This record gives sequence, structure tokens and C-alpha cells, in this order.
Amino acid sequence: MSGPRSLLTRLVVTTAGLTGLLIVTLLIAAKVGPVAIPFSVVTASAKAGLLGHPFADPNNLAFIFWRQRLPRVLLGAVVGMALTVSGGALQGMLMNPLADPYLVGVSAGAALGASIATVAHLGIYFGGLGKCVIGFGSGLVTMFLVLWLARARGRTDRNSFILAGVVVGSFMWALVTVVITIARQDLGTIVLWLMGNLSGQVTWAMVGASAAVVLGGCLLLYSHARDLNLLALGEESARQLGVEVEGLKTSVVSLSALVTAAAVSVSGIIGFVGLVVPHAARKLFGADHRILLPAAGLLGASFLVAADAAARAVDERFPVGVLTALLGAPFFFYLLKTKPQSQ
Repeated sequence: MSGPRSLLTRLVVTTAGLTGLLIVTLLIAAKVGPVAIPFSVVTASAKAGLLGHPFADPNNLAFIFWRQRLPRVLLGAVVGMALTVSGGALQGMLMNPLADPYLVGVSAGAALGASIATVAHLGIYFGGLGKCVIGFGSGLVTMFLVLWLARARGRTDRNSFILAGVVVGSFMWALVTVVITIARQDLGTIVLWLMGNLSGQVTWAMVGASAAVVLGGCLLLYSHARDLNLLALGEESARQLGVEVEGLKTSVVSLSALVTAAAVSVSGIIGFVGLVVPHAARKLFGADHRILLPAAGLLGASFLVAADAAARAVDERFPVGVLTALLGAPFFFYLLKTKPQSQ
């Protein structure tokens, strides 16, 4: 492993460079849409918004930027960071490059809660965040069910965990299908959400709530970076080096589910981001989780913001989850075919 000074230098350089990339991506993405917004309006409206000046005219470019474009691109960054940091942590914990944050079944649970909230018209509660809150809660309940099923004799077996996630997730998706069959007038809303979409009514409250959960969860996941490095040596070796392996597994799974539920509850199902980007970050920046997790988070934020801008360029309501699936599926096939040779 790198020395402290070398590690700090790499961490600062990597995060500074990727933060700069994210800022540029956010500014460019904020311009994309049915109405082009000049950079001069972007900077002026950002300054006015930060100073608390209201935007009253919905046809004004400053209003469009501050109330519509900026919340959407920031939410995309939050969701991208959540999926990639949780994906990188799970890949390290399971020692499997094909692991994905949706593996724990939390996405299916969140989808069920959000679908029920849509059909029951519960979105007006919790300050207008009813669908997000209910989807978030049902996702966490699903995660606890998966953990309970995967534990035997005080241990969480990796294979049992994956199997439990697949089984519980499949059951939850079956319940989502039941909800869809009775949705009627809400069918279009549910289907569009399930495709992974950032085109809904994104509010600053939604951005703030999801960002608080995601950033807090990601920081806690980062606190386990050293232990994840040691776990790569094998469970027995990690125990001998002082890692409480079972506690680490529970913590990583719980925190990954927490940030994934926060992402899914506001964006729907955006696949492959948590699989592809952490793997790419590992190739670019190495397998040290102390560098990998923040690098994957920032890279994933930029990737999803750019993907959403590309989807928005096609159509304002084009689901970004469809685009990430089109980009991610071939990469998944590549991983699947090359994984046996890499072991």
C-alpha cells in the first residue's frame, strides 16, 4: 500500500481533477434542453439564486435554470454518486466485479413503495416528498429482510447474500407488477419512473434531502475503505489483521442499501451505473478503496449528469435509465466474458 504522504497526494490530485470535471459537466448539462441557456444567464441566475433573489416569471431563462435545470443536474450528480460509491463498496466486500448496488434487492423494494404511493396518491405528504419517503422506507425494509435471510450462525455468507437479494428482489418485482395491473390512470407515471427518470418535478427540497442521506452514507462507507482493502486478502487474513469481518459486511451492506434507496426513491431504476463506473474507476485509479471510492463517486456523478443531458437532448422526458442500459449492457457482457480469465 502507498505511504501516507503519497496516498494523500494521490487523493488530493484525483479528487481535485474529478471535481473540476464534475463542475464543467454540471455547467454544460444545465444548458441542454428544449430552451438553450447562455453561460452568461447561467452565471447570473446562479449568483441571484444564491443571494436569495426570487424568480417569478416561469418563461424567464433565469427561472428555468434555477428552478428546473440546476435542481435536475444536481440530483443527477447525487444519484450517480450514490450508485457508484455503493457499487464500489459492494464489489470490494463481495470481491466480485459483477456486483451491483441493486443486488441487495433494495431497488425492487423502493420501486414497490413508490408504486404504491403513486397509486394511493400519497405524494402530497411529507412536504410533497411522500413518494420518495415511502420508496426510501420500503427499500430499507427490503434490505433488512435480505440481511436476515443471508445470516446463518452469526455469519453472512457471500453466496447466500447474493441469492437472498435475487429471491427477495424477484418477489418484490412481482408485487410491483400487481400494483401496475391496478394502476390504470397512474400506469404511465409508474412505468416512466421504473425506467429511471430525472424529468419529473425536481424540487430543491428533494435535492437537499437526498444529498444529505447520500453524502452522509458515502462518508461512512469511506470510513471502511482500509478494512475493505484488508478484506481483499481473504476473510481469515483480514481477521488476523484486526478487521471485524461480520460487522464490516453488515455495515457495508446497510450503508450501500441506505444510499441506493435514497437514489432510487427520487430517480427510479437507473441500471448499470453502479456496475460499470466503479469497474472503470478501478482500472483508472487502482484498487485501493481509499482512492477508489471518492474517485468512483465523482466519476459516477459526472457520468450520470452527462447521460441525462444526452437523454434530454433527445427528448425532455427520455428516460436516462434506458440510455445507461444501452451503454452499460455491452460493458456487462465484456465483464462476464473476461471475468473467468482474470481469476
